[in-house]
Amino acid sequence: MVKVVINNGQYKITIPKDIAQAKGWTRDTVLRFVEDVEGNIILKEVPR
Repeated sequence: MVKVVINNGQYKITIPKDIAQAKGWTRDTVLRFVEDVEGNIILKEVPR
């Protein structure tokens, strides 16, 4: 389950651990939010 948390005026979400591990994401991974034409939000990893 993903939660939205407001902290000092910033909105943050949690990503389930099993998804982050399956994608190989770490705390150094940069993600970008993309909205499609239907309004769905997609997370994309920013290549380094």
